[in-house]
Order: sequence, then C-alpha cells, then structure tokens
Amino acid sequence: MTKRALLLISDTGGGHRSAANAICAALDEIETPDRFEHRIEDVAAHCAFPLTQLGLGYSMALRYAPPVYGALYYATNGRRRYRALVRFCEPLYRERLRDLFIAYRPDVIVSVHPLLNHAALRARDDARMHEVPIVTVITDLGKVHESWLVPDADAVVVPAREVYQRALSRGVPPHRLHLLGHPIHPKFDDVTGSKSELRRQLGLPPNAHVVMLMAGGEGGGKLLSTTLALAKADLGIALVVVCGRNEPLEQKLKDIAPSLPTPMVVLGFTDKIPEYFRAADLLVTKAGPGTLAEANAAHLPVVVYDYVPGQERGNVDFVRHNGLGIIALRSAASVVSGVRGLIRAPERLAAIRHNQEIVAPRHSSRRIAALIAQMAARGRIQAAAAV
Repeated sequence: MTKRALLLISDTGGGHRSAANAICAALDEIETPDRFEHRIEDVAAHCAFPLTQLGLGYSMALRYAPPVYGALYYATNGRRRYRALVRFCEPLYRERLRDLFIAYRPDVIVSVHPLLNHAALRARDDARMHEVPIVTVITDLGKVHESWLVPDADAVVVPAREVYQRALSRGVPPHRLHLLGHPIHPKFDDVTGSKSELRRQLGLPPNAHVVMLMAGGEGGGKLLSTTLALAKADLGIALVVVCGRNEPLEQKLKDIAPSLPTPMVVLGFTDKIPEYFRAADLLVTKAGPGTLAEANAAHLPVVVYDYVPGQERGNVDFVRHNGLGIIALRSAASVVSGVRGLIRAPERLAAIRHNQEIVAPRHSSRRIAALIAQMAARGRIQAAAAV
C-alpha cells in the first residue's frame, strides 16, 4: 500500500521549500513495508487573486520596502488580528485547497508555512477527511508569529525550546508538541572528512581563516557592501561568497575579485553548502532560520549582519540569547570589527561551537520524517483518546 504525504508551502522566500525538500529527502530514506510518496504544493497556485501573487509581493516588499513588511508582520501578530486576516483570506483559497486534498487523497498533511495552518484545518473539514492528521512544522526561531501556533493541529514540530515554551503559552497541548529541531537536509549530518580534507576537496586554503558570506537563496540585501568591506579589510582571511540565485551579483563579484586584496571564492547556487560549512571557520549571514540551523548543526559560529523585519527578529534574539555568534547590524564596519574580534579569540569560537552543539538537535529532518510516517500509518487519533 502507498502512503502519501502532502506538504504545503508558499514560495515566499526559499526557506519553506528548502525545509519541505529536507523532510522529503528524509522520507525517502525510510524503509517500511509500505511504499511512501510525497508531494510539495505551493498553495498560492491554488488560490484566487491576490493570494496568487503572494510570492512576488513578498519579494518586492523585502527588496523595496522592508519596514512596510515588518509593520504588516506585527499588525497581524495577535490572536484577534490574525483571525481577522484568516476570515478575509478564506474565500480566496478554501474551495481550491479542499479540491487539492480530495484529488491527492493524502494520508498525512504537513504545513511548512505559517499562513497555511488554519487553511489546512478548514480545507480538511470541507473535504470530509477528518481521519487525516495535520502536522505543523515550525521553521522560525524565538518568538514566532501567532499564525504558527495552532492548538488544533494533530502534531506541532518545534525547532527550539523557546518556541516550545511559546507554543505552550498559546494553548498548544503538550502531548501534541514535538521538539525535534529545524528541518535541515539530512546531508548536513552525513558530511565526512576532516576540515583539512574538505578544504583540499573544495580548493580552499589550508591554513587561512575561511569566512563564508550568505544572504539566503536570493543573495540580495547587504551582501555586496558587506563582502567588499571584508575583502578590503586587512584581516588575513579567505572569503567564500554564496550569491544564490543572484546571477548579476555573482558575475560582478567574479569580475572584481582579482583586484581585491583578500582571496575570494564566488559561488552561485550550490549543493555543497554542507561541505563548505564544515570547512569554514565563520559564517557571516542574515538571520534566516534555515541557514542558522544549518550553521548550528555544522558547529559554525555566525555573525548576523541583517534580518527580515518582524519575521526574522526572533532569530536574531535566538542567536544572541544562546551565545551562537555575534550580532552586527549597524554597518559593514561593525561586521568587520566582529569578524576581526572572533578570529583573534579562538577560545570564544570554541565556546560558541559548544553552545551550538547544545542547541542543535541531531538528525532533525529524519526525526521529523519518522513522526510524519508514524502519523500517516496510524491516522488521526481523536482528542478523547489522547487525554
């Protein structure tokens, strides 16, 4: 018999799809008597206008008006305010999401986006699929948005203790909470070889401090100015800059790299991030939760230089409160100062790596996949049976 998992995302940024892909990769590893299949759906494709433009609107807001996006985030971050948003949006998706459920007939539904938790519950009722469990996988850290915290979900996977406590405070029953970590790709747990061996394989200098720079999958924001500030500073480091899908930035940095005093490797989209993270000494990044979780799993200290207003503010606090790196939001000069201070303090880097080892649950995606497979096999357990 084939078991089916339907994963619901919206392509607002790359993090939600990356988390869903990580879960699917772990599901593919599960060996059971039953065959297991999965499907990732961008729910915007099943919505009416204007929700069909959600991904584009998100990208445009972050590129041209981040404070406006932050204001919208805070304006909807409350129980009553979020319920009002749900009531407004329901007519735009409800019937189409119901039809998706009926057509695919999943054995388990997994929400990997904050705006889809209530939507999945309503559509499940409309489809009369009451026996199908719904799993929420929270992919933000710290004080997460109200939309993530749905007590009626059959299971809520949380990435950190801070999120676990917030979920409890918002009425999520303890028996439905699972502290399993952020879903990062299983290959982050499977990297082999010493740092020196990995550097040799990747063509990195064996003895220099290797500093990586990232800005999420889109490679935008302050990545260019931060890269140039570090490349022009006399730090005695080597840089690896990951531009993601930002091809113009990738080409620009490749053109100017030979004229800069700091050796620099410029990458576009790459599937070698697990190896680079194990080979590097420090990561300079914006506060994307997936990147931070991957860095924690690789025991790679971070310098956070930017964040998405509202949405990633809790991730900044998560780094600060858990001692996972330093925060350098003021300017590129503050990033240079932070990197200089860390590479000259090996004992501080060691302390950060120790904190990361404590914070990061191991094999997170595999544990999440095991929970999903279990729920697909047993179906939804009614509330009375769970007491």
